[in-house]
Amino acid sequence: MKPSDFAVKQTEGIRWLSFPPLDVFPFVLHGLMVKGRDSTADGGKKTPGKLLKTISRHDARPVSLSQMHRDECVTITSRDQVRRRYSGDAVLTNRADVLISVAVADCLPIFVVNSKRKVIGMIHAGWRGTLLGIARRTLEKAKDRFGCQPGDFTLLFGPCIQGCCYRVSDQVAILFDTQYVSRSPDGTPRLDLVRANLKQFTGSGVKKSKIFVVGECTFCEKELFFSYRRDKENAGRMIGFLGLK
Repeated sequence: MKPSDFAVKQTEGIRWLSFPPLDVFPFVLHGLMVKGRDSTADGGKKTPGKLLKTISRHDARPVSLSQMHRDECVTITSRDQVRRRYSGDAVLTNRADVLISVAVADCLPIFVVNSKRKVIGMIHAGWRGTLLGIARRTLEKAKDRFGCQPGDFTLLFGPCIQGCCYRVSDQVAILFDTQYVSRSPDGTPRLDLVRANLKQFTGSGVKKSKIFVVGECTFCEKELFFSYRRDKENAGRMIGFLGLK
């Protein structure tokens, strides 16, 4: 695992992040739409498609997920099956005519790139999906549908609520290995989503040296990130997007 920084960009009123570990792939278009400077919900009201038109001549069709907090991974391999929305918490494709995305407001967005097979993926990992093994499930689908090997993947863990702030109930904490749970001063359990998903990937054969982690906490950083835990129903959504050029 390696730390990753990010660049903050502003395009046509939309503020978004790009990540150096993904910038090295010339065939990939990526980003994370975050809060605008006026704190409006860039990620909730404006779509990746609108941003795409301004930062690239790419004509891919935006694809999003109705996220279920489970372990369903969608694969898009043919033009006939392309829809604007699917049910699931992860999506993989080898097509250049789609732009895949996930929406987050504390959950962990994971960008997945396999340069050998030219396969990309996006994962939405909350505590339920993590517990069910969404990371492992995505790797299994990538191998079955695209012939991908775990060692060929590069992963970028985007900003999420970190272990410093992710308080959970005792009923949730007991479901996870104790190495992913700490205690706040008042004894409340805190869950480390990053470490729990990292273990799934490395345990499945992904190289630690090819996993990059943005360590920013969405709960702590109010200026850039939305947080459901912090803002409740007033929280917008950040949108992570990934496409093949």
